[in-house]
Amino acid sequence: MKRTELGWDRTLLSWLRTTTALIAAGAAFDKGAQWLHEARLAAGTAFVHNGHLVGLSLTGASTVLLLFVSLQYWRDARELAAFKGSQRTRVMYPMFACALVLCLGTAVFFLLLSDNR
Repeated sequence: MKRTELGWDRTLLSWLRTTTALIAAGAAFDKGAQWLHEARLAAGTAFVHNGHLVGLSLTGASTVLLLFVSLQYWRDARELAAFKGSQRTRVMYPMFACALVLCLGTAVFFLLLSDNR
């Protein structure tokens, strides 16, 4: 049972790493597209600027994905504790880390959303 719990923790932490990278990629793509569009405007060759939508979508989707993965982890941990006939005694540090990254992802999404172009 302990190996199962540790395996779930590792899986959740890998999801955490992946979604954090996707949030950072969304923000970088948004700002990179904005910089590229401003450079093209200055050169007079601008035609489209939809990088903002792509950056917002990537950031928002990865934040929602982490929320779903965290809820699934929480449900599975409770189910395993019920199967063992005990309460989950240890502090769930991966859930704390997920909560922090969910706050970060939400903040980045709304900062990108409020960016006036």
